[in-house]
Amino acid sequence: MAQHNRVAADTPRYTRADFTALRFRLNRIPTAHILSRVYDEEALQAAGIETPAQLEAWLDAMRDHLVERVCLANPYLSENLADARRFNRWPKTAIDYLVRAADQDFSRPKPDDPVSAWLRPIVFQALRHENILTVAQLHAYIALRGRRWYLPVPRLGAGKARAIERWLQAHAATLGPLVIVDDTPQSGSVDLGAELARNLVPLERIQRIVPALDGSQGRNRAPGFCLIAARNDLEAIHAYLYRFRDRDKTARAYQKELERFLLWCVGVRRTALSSVSAEDCERYKDFLAQPDPSWIGPKVPRTSSRWRPFAGVLQPQSQRYAVLVLRGFFAWLVGVRYLGGNPWLLVQDPLTARREVPLAVEKALPARLWDAVARPDGILDQLCAKWPASLLATTPAAPLTANDADAPGAQYRLARAAVLLLGSTGARREEAARALRCHLKPVAEHAGMPAGLWELALLGKRNKWRTVFLPHRVITALRAHWNDRGHDFEDGTQSLSLVSPVVVPSTPTAKAKHLSLEDGQPALTGKGFSPDGLYQVLTATLLRIADDATLPLADAERTLLRQVSPHSLRHTFATHAVANEMPPDVLQRLLGHVSLQTTSLYVRAERARSLMAVAKLFPDSE
Repeated sequence: MAQHNRVAADTPRYTRADFTALRFRLNRIPTAHILSRVYDEEALQAAGIETPAQLEAWLDAMRDHLVERVCLANPYLSENLADARRFNRWPKTAIDYLVRAADQDFSRPKPDDPVSAWLRPIVFQALRHENILTVAQLHAYIALRGRRWYLPVPRLGAGKARAIERWLQAHAATLGPLVIVDDTPQSGSVDLGAELARNLVPLERIQRIVPALDGSQGRNRAPGFCLIAARNDLEAIHAYLYRFRDRDKTARAYQKELERFLLWCVGVRRTALSSVSAEDCERYKDFLAQPDPSWIGPKVPRTSSRWRPFAGVLQPQSQRYAVLVLRGFFAWLVGVRYLGGNPWLLVQDPLTARREVPLAVEKALPARLWDAVARPDGILDQLCAKWPASLLATTPAAPLTANDADAPGAQYRLARAAVLLLGSTGARREEAARALRCHLKPVAEHAGMPAGLWELALLGKRNKWRTVFLPHRVITALRAHWNDRGHDFEDGTQSLSLVSPVVVPSTPTAKAKHLSLEDGQPALTGKGFSPDGLYQVLTATLLRIADDATLPLADAERTLLRQVSPHSLRHTFATHAVANEMPPDVLQRLLGHVSLQTTSLYVRAERARSLMAVAKLFPDSE
């Protein structure tokens, strides 16, 4: 078992003679001459080298090791060094880069070192599937995810994970201390009291608030008959959130703000929520602008012991939103006669800079960049073509793992289908995540046309259905994605998600959701992504595109791609529709806006139209 969990690789030790010999080897000096002129007999015995072939193997391994180090430190040299190795032509500049890499101290790992330089292949190959390339990235990954960090990494069990942690801790002098928080899911309810450090838990884990602070005798409680059955503040919060039980996104947003305020009232201000004054509300507004560092933590599951109310310092717009939510909540409490007055009425909203256009439409991709990414034979198609679909696809398809040769191509075809679906319809990520095949059909008016439009029914906000239209290119991308899944796209009666995972993580939750047994073999269920899961697929793919130096993209375009979210693709669809003079009422229906005023913001924000109009006034600027 100790051998099975050995993770550290045997680290090579190079001497000055090795550096000289490598220069000779790359300059095509005969190996026999290197043996006689560079090494003495004692050095050869220590290295176990007896023949010219053994020396060549040693120097070639040293070359490959140094090439990997240089490529990671300077990715722009990767292609040049790969060509040099392939054609065995080594210019002086390439040799100098290798020797400088060799001159570095290899006795201890450094944060920027590749994991492949220090860990065994069975370990660093698994880590690469999680885009962990350097020791610093591995260190940060473990610190971020906690004790169970290894679960998403294929073929890396608890034994190897603990061995990696011990190795990192042994080199804390150069890598820094490794702090691992126990991330075991927390269960059970707690009593919320003033001991904040022990009771900083999400709302669903609060069983009750200690009697002195539960608000049952709050100073602001209204006299007389109350219209809700809430006896204390916690029950009042649950009664308010119950009103949004059919609006998940709204309920989550309101719950986040209410639980923050409740925790602050009890743990920081040490007062009941139904006893807060306007002064308390002002102090909480200040707290929103600068939360206590112990309240800030990484985004983790709400069951984690590392959960914290804030993921970072709030932007002014987020601070204002929090105040608006709390003011509305207290107004409702006054309206149902739970409270006597609303202290938030005396509190001014946090100052924010008014945007020219309330929507973040500047995140929309310019027409040129969207065309480069999404057009036929564009970037997405080029990436998919590098890993063509297997001709041996089975129905149902066997689920892929991250190590399978077909996995990269299937992932890119999934991302292409998702990007085109969102960017061609303006769908929200929640809508795309729950879109089903049975709600997609050819447009009747285009029946028989090879490239006719298709229509898709989407369930949007406020549980309202609307219809969007898809070009044939999106349908082609969906067919390719469904082929990877082993599902029959032509059967339009299936209640399967339009986009769903093709590579299933090894976690029990993922397996239970996305795998089933058919004829004794595991198969994909076709269940869709969560909205957050779809977000991860899109952003990870576009980030890889932005970081791919081989693609013909400008620096500004790479920066835009690094910032793209699913909602950016919705903005992209809307701004391009306006640029092509789509009537506002049609765009309103396609986007699912309640008010035409919201849709008109895209008309105001469409930059190209403004530039063209102004250029007509000043011909010299054209």
